[in-house]
Amino acid sequence: MTYSKDAHEWLSQSISIPHCHFDVVQMKGSTSSSVFLIHCSRDFNPQRFVLRVLDNQEWLAEESDLAHHEAAALEEAQKTGLQVPKLVAYSTNDVGFGAPVVLMSYLEGNVELCPANFQQWLNDLAKQLALLHQHTANSFPWLFHSWVEKATLAPPKWTTIPHVWERAIELLLGSEPAEQPVFIHRDYHPANVLWHGGTVSGIVDWINACQGPAGVDVAHCRTNLALMFGFAAADQFLDAYTAISVKFDYHPYWDIDSILDMSLPQPTFYKPWQDFGLSVIAPELLRQRIDAYLESVIRRI
Repeated sequence: MTYSKDAHEWLSQSISIPHCHFDVVQMKGSTSSSVFLIHCSRDFNPQRFVLRVLDNQEWLAEESDLAHHEAAALEEAQKTGLQVPKLVAYSTNDVGFGAPVVLMSYLEGNVELCPANFQQWLNDLAKQLALLHQHTANSFPWLFHSWVEKATLAPPKWTTIPHVWERAIELLLGSEPAEQPVFIHRDYHPANVLWHGGTVSGIVDWINACQGPAGVDVAHCRTNLALMFGFAAADQFLDAYTAISVKFDYHPYWDIDSILDMSLPQPTFYKPWQDFGLSVIAPELLRQRIDAYLESVIRRI
């Protein structure tokens, strides 16, 4: 990455270290914007930060407050007691990077998609999410909205169970379950969780955080797990979450919302999965998995 003198000055001022040399390396795993590891070398006190450059113009056109949103989300997330990046600075304007930016602290750890103990891994993923949902964030101004384009819904051409999809669409077009909102990550899945020494060391990518139903986060993670490993993993995750969050009222509606969001016009292999060690999954297998998962969800109704 190349950056201007203005960008260098903004970084120096933001971290309060003048005359610092910055090494900037793009990090893997990001798809919606560019994320960089910033290494500051000065004297014998090297420091690391993470910089998100919001260079997705289509996304910015839809949500012009993205930098402000993530900055506020990082500050709100600090109240949860979880390991999350700390906000260092942000700008809604171009300060030399060509787009709005958010600068945050660096968390040790790596994404783990091939764990030695799969059940414990699922349990820990569920535990972190359950802890997050204990925080209500009543004054947080961003509120949940579905990502599904409901006006154009129809069963996909590739499915072998169109009648099940028709039923799912019918349910989604009905009323949303009435639930007390909590603070939700909104994009909680295994590639946004860091591990170090066998334990969770951080949760990242808070740019979509909002107030909303806990089931939205549970469902989004379940759909990711179903695509990655099959619906049995999604069910194991749900069992682990409900064992911790005893007051959680599961509703299949949110699973349907997530499935339709991630599977139309067809489910795709998420490139960061491969970046973090998961073997490429053939399109046909992804379609089979999502059909089987949707059937399992409909059976819960």
